Amino acid sequence: MKTKQDLKKYFENGDIPKQEEFWEWQESYWHKDEKIPAEKLEYDFSKKADLISGKVPASQLPSYVDDVLEFASISNLLQLGESGKIYITTDTNKLYRWTGTRYIDITQGDVGSLQAVTDRGNETTKNIKVQGINYGGSSQLDNIIIGEEADDLSSQATYTISIGNKSKTLGNDNITIGHQSGNTDQSSQGNTIIGNFSLGEGLYSNENTIVGYSSFSNGKNSQGNTIMGAYSGNSGGGDNTMNIILGYKGGTGLGAKSGNNIIIGNNSHFETSTLENKLYIHNESPGIRTTLSGALISGDFADRFVNINGVFSITPGQMQSADSSYTKNVVAKPDGTFGWEDKTDGIPLSGTVDNRPLTGSIQYKGSDTTGYNSFGFYSKLSNNEKSGFDIQDDGTLTPLIYWIGGDNVVSTLSVYHNDVSIGSTNPTFSGLRGASYYGDYYVDGSYIQKKYADKQHSYTTKEEKTGGLWINNKPVYKKTLFFDQIPRNGEIWIDKLIEDMEVIVSNQMFTEWYALDAAFAGNQWRSKAFITLEKTHVQFEIIGAPDNDYSAIDSFTLTLEYTKKGDNPVF
Repeated sequence: MKTKQDLKKYFENGDIPKQEEFWEWQESYWHKDEKIPAEKLEYDFSKKADLISGKVPASQLPSYVDDVLEFASISNLLQLGESGKIYITTDTNKLYRWTGTRYIDITQGDVGSLQAVTDRGNETTKNIKVQGINYGGSSQLDNIIIGEEADDLSSQATYTISIGNKSKTLGNDNITIGHQSGNTDQSSQGNTIIGNFSLGEGLYSNENTIVGYSSFSNGKNSQGNTIMGAYSGNSGGGDNTMNIILGYKGGTGLGAKSGNNIIIGNNSHFETSTLENKLYIHNESPGIRTTLSGALISGDFADRFVNINGVFSITPGQMQSADSSYTKNVVAKPDGTFGWEDKTDGIPLSGTVDNRPLTGSIQYKGSDTTGYNSFGFYSKLSNNEKSGFDIQDDGTLTPLIYWIGGDNVVSTLSVYHNDVSIGSTNPTFSGLRGASYYGDYYVDGSYIQKKYADKQHSYTTKEEKTGGLWINNKPVYKKTLFFDQIPRNGEIWIDKLIEDMEVIVSNQMFTEWYALDAAFAGNQWRSKAFITLEKTHVQFEIIGAPDNDYSAIDSFTLTLEYTKKGDNPVF
């Protein structure tokens, strides 16, 4: 058979090939429809691979093909790997190669498909840009940042979510959703910001909740505020704490260092004033500034008042009908201040209450009166006798109080402009008397009974209350101690005789000492003998006689007024 070079010579330029030459050229190739006889193939079939159940046995494969090993996870890989082998972890579908000292990840990532990355469970701490928007971008895995030109929070924030172009939310536990919102610093914490351009200057601010377009634009160094509404809470200096502001342009112009206010209403615009503890509920037209007192409802939490600047009414049909359980009346001062008072029906049997005297004239008409302009209470005993009580003006503006028995006046009490006169037609009349003893209830200005006066100037060896109070409003006690035997050293202990004594209010002493031919009251005698009183004991002493025998004293009486430790003040 001719070679390929010989066949080419039949077809040189200018040649006219013959039929035989064409056939010779065609016969030099196998047509696709022809089967090539095995004896015509120059190939060593002893090296071919066999098929077993349609598969090539591993013994006939190249050595590198079966060097792919599968493990459940990276922790299940062999402690020492082998070079030239590929290791697959089935929990993540990642590929690893042994370098001789450690396993390295050789997984080929799909940089063109975000879906491919998320489907195989991969994660990243770097920025992923999708259609011009950054996703992620913090080296701290606890932060979520989404937005074009959003800062890489890096180590300046933890547990922070920032969604929005050019948002700069630094600090801890902050949530920001909005374009150019949440401009905070590393020390800011716990803020929730929703709305474009909101909290534009929120440095050093903590635990604020802001919802609304361009709201709380200057919240610098502010704590614990709740702001809702577009343009609301746009203050004039920051440092605001724990305010609640609701409404479109609500609380605009609120001054620096304002706190604990509740402001509800649209266009509530203040004159850049600092407010504290105020309540403001009002809607106003744009551009109009209404003072706090001009609001429909205003108040002060510290002074505890609420003011309604308008007509206050209640629909009668919605009110309950009053019964006997309603015991108060609502009343008002001329300035609009409301209060309540006890409800009364006529003159109460218990009399009038303090600061609410009856005014006007009381007229009494009846056949039992004993003069003109009189007012009395009588009971008929017979046709001609009556007894009772009568207050009568005799025409000279001198009220007379009569006790009437039968037809005769028994006693009178006349109250004049400058004194009170008591008189009686009964020769045995004994003046003012009380059937009971009232000394235990006396107050300043009370008249005393003889029994009370006698009691104040009597003495007893039993402890009793005097009825008086010491300057600390504790009750004053009184007791008299009598001694007819005095110890030789002149020392008498009284702490067991009067227990729990706190303050000695006053003392009276009387000593009978006939060896000195003396009987004296007080705590000294002619500057020779002295008696010292303490809460625990009494000490006798003669000047210049340190070893004197004081048992020669005949008797010693000591009256003390004192307070006690266990008592409480009386008010």
